[in-house]
Amino acid sequence: MRHGLAMGALLTLLAASQMACVVGPRFTRCPGEGGRPWVRLDSDHYSLQTDLPPEEARKAMHLLERTRVAMLAAMWPDALARPMPKLQVYILQDWREFEGLYPHRVRAFFFRSDTEALIALPGRPGTWELRFSGHSRASSSRLNHELAHYLSTYALLRQPRWLSEGLAEFLETLRVSEDGKTAVVGAPNLEAVHEMRGTLAQAGAAYLSGWRMRHVFTWERSLEAGEEDRQVTAMYAGSWLLVHWLYNERPREFAAYQALLAKGAAPDEALRQALPELESPSLDGVLREYSRRHSFAERTVTVPLISASFIEQELEDAEVHAIRAKLAALAAGMAHREPFITNRWKLSRDELDEALRLDPNSLLALSTKLRAAPGHERPGIARAAVQAHPDESEAWLLLASAPGPGPEALAEQEAAYKKALELEPLNAYAATGLAWLYVKQGRIAEALPLAQGAVGLMPWSTYALDTYAMALAGSGDCDAAIQMEQRALELLQEEGDPALEKVLRGRLAELTAGTLCATPAP
Repeated sequence: MRHGLAMGALLTLLAASQMACVVGPRFTRCPGEGGRPWVRLDSDHYSLQTDLPPEEARKAMHLLERTRVAMLAAMWPDALARPMPKLQVYILQDWREFEGLYPHRVRAFFFRSDTEALIALPGRPGTWELRFSGHSRASSSRLNHELAHYLSTYALLRQPRWLSEGLAEFLETLRVSEDGKTAVVGAPNLEAVHEMRGTLAQAGAAYLSGWRMRHVFTWERSLEAGEEDRQVTAMYAGSWLLVHWLYNERPREFAAYQALLAKGAAPDEALRQALPELESPSLDGVLREYSRRHSFAERTVTVPLISASFIEQELEDAEVHAIRAKLAALAAGMAHREPFITNRWKLSRDELDEALRLDPNSLLALSTKLRAAPGHERPGIARAAVQAHPDESEAWLLLASAPGPGPEALAEQEAAYKKALELEPLNAYAATGLAWLYVKQGRIAEALPLAQGAVGLMPWSTYALDTYAMALAGSGDCDAAIQMEQRALELLQEEGDPALEKVLRGRLAELTAGTLCATPAP
């Protein structure tokens, strides 16, 4: 997938925004002006887009593939053979550009939406892993942290925030051997160790407001929005300590807890069933002692051999500007205060305008034109996109999103979704769209496998989970439908969409009452 569909929400926001002419962050010059060229490397698992020199970009791809298989082998081996859509990776060579664009705490980030998942990183691959000290082999990797967020979604259907960040911090110290045959997992995160030793020893200090480990279980994003850096640091460190202690001291209970989450159990209920000890008042003392031992167990695991072949191509200037528009828009969504938000939206708008000027016939241009057009013009624009880009699944998805009038519309929409899936079989968005079309027509038997497959490919997608819930309801499986809708609502609350949340709450209420479920077949 290129940039048109994946930037849909971005384009909508940009079109609705009035931008002031303000001074904001700036990228370096584009390739057409003598700046660094950009390349795209496509492997089985990644689409890497970067302004790194080609040789460094190849190193980055090898590291991405090697880290992926090592992490899965160490933590979730059952997911090694699981189909996953390509993860989009964006790397800015100059770390100063990255720091000028994103909030000061962000060293790298993982982002997911209903159309894609992506990771953004700064610097050359050799800078991603940092030693804690010259006296220890333990190190942290910003790539490991973000990749753990992505891969864990395929192993755990539900994740409270402390577990999500704790696993990412835990796997941040994973080290792969030079030959790629083994990996060490469980090395101490020395920054977290130092933080928690002091925090737990001074938990009653006024500046932490009586902080306790139990606060980690109710970690909310409002801390970041309020830039409560001291509290946020304690949350990350506390989450790491909990996961490391559970992994080494309570492995059976920890495995049982994760198994419940993998089946979709509510996090609070899973905690009560598998880890009631975490609700004990003595937890702070137990973890304080654990952090003082200086003996953090490490484990060496065998890593399967991989074939890291990929296709490489240089990007046109228009694509580079589109990528930078996307990265700037993500920065605007992550900022908490003005003028940073407005600055980054202004930069995104400028980059997008330049991309469209350079290539008016690109999918991005046609997608932008379609979204701004009145309803009666949209089908014609979508058909033009298909005619210009018949081998791009994204073009067919544009056609599916803008069906024409009349009785042929449903048939055209169904055919467009099918063609998109034919061109890109792992396109979860296309599978979900086709499944939803079938649900609305009562074609539940056709909808179910599509919806189930889409959730398998994008387990974080509210759209996919809601569609699967409605397909399950149509089949009469009310309990499973309720569980899927609860998960969809849980994810939506993390992202924030009051209008859609109201719709999902209404559906969940009807599912719970049994009025939205079909009578199961005998």
